[in-house]
Amino acid sequence: MPTNNAYAITDDSFPGSPLKHATRLLGPSAAVRVAARLGRGTLDRALADGADPAASPLIAARTAQLGSGSTRARIADGLERLALSADTRRGRVRILPSRAAILGNRSELLELAAMLRRDRPLYARGVAMLNVILTDGTGPAYNDPSGDALTRQLQIARASLAS
Repeated sequence: MPTNNAYAITDDSFPGSPLKHATRLLGPSAAVRVAARLGRGTLDRALADGADPAASPLIAARTAQLGSGSTRARIADGLERLALSADTRRGRVRILPSRAAILGNRSELLELAAMLRRDRPLYARGVAMLNVILTDGTGPAYNDPSGDALTRQLQIARASLAS
């Protein structure tokens, strides 16, 4: 029986719907998805800086990747590892984050990881910001002796997750 409910189009409870796979059919091609994954660092920085997700197919594909449960879980894992890194023994081979910055922001890092694990929609800009914080070896997580810059970055990321 046809319905006017827009949510019914992609709802799995309507397996006979001809539009069941609409999101896959209308989404980016496999080549664009691969290119977005390969260029994720640049695309994440662009999204973190406020790029419009509809500006290009690459940014749109990366936005979709950042919204996936597996990517959010991977970033949450990284935030938790970052929060625990202040307890790790320093070595010559590994470059570790700033101990003071991490200790001063440990609870915020863990709260943000928990937010990523919840099954609630989050804005890609905030998720991208968190990924940049994790992966930018020149950023405040690694080079902030006081922890103040990391605090500001985490506050901006948290606000960007919700708006």
